[in-house]
Amino acid sequence: MATTQNSVLHAHMSKTEDGMFKAEYIAEANPDYPDAREIPDSHLGTNAKEVKVWVEQMAKGMGYAQVIWD
Repeated sequence: MATTQNSVLHAHMSKTEDGMFKAEYIAEANPDYPDAREIPDSHLGTNAKEVKVWVEQMAKGMGYAQVIWD
């Protein structure tokens, strides 16, 4: 899938009470043509670096040009 300069996924990483790492983000079904179909999602893991890599690879696969971590 092609990416565009404008397709940015914003994500937030937090540590849960039980020591897990959770990335939360809202993705568009088609980042090149955003509309009302935003999909709230999250990814949970035991290692912050692995969660970050997973989210960035998922975003790339969906066509996002980059992930900005808030």
